[in-house]
Amino acid sequence: LGVAGVDIKNIKKIVVACDAGMGSSAMSAAALKKKVKAANLPIEVINTAISKIPDDADLIITHVELTGTAKAAQPNKQHLSISNYLKAPEYDQLVERSLKSAMKSFLSM
Repeated sequence: LGVAGVDIKNIKKIVVACDAGMGSSAMSAAALKKKVKAANLPIEVINTAISKIPDDADLIITHVELTGTAKAAQPNKQHLSISNYLKAPEYDQLVERSLKSAMKSFLSM
């Protein structure tokens, strides 16, 4: 599905998860957080271990090899698989779609 399959409208918290929640996901979450902040979006971005994904996560991002484990841990959440924690084009797509969604909401007020 990729980014196109993500329901953007109500995302307030994105969790980038990996096995340990330290190296890969920390660097990846920092990159996404920077993009979200630059776009001035009201979305919290954190990183954690898959085993510690918080219940209030709206979107869980994991490496494609870990998505199955993350889905087993949080089956009722939205999941996005990426193939590279450090160079994820999906992050730009997420921010772009979030900005479009925010603009539509603003214009319909």
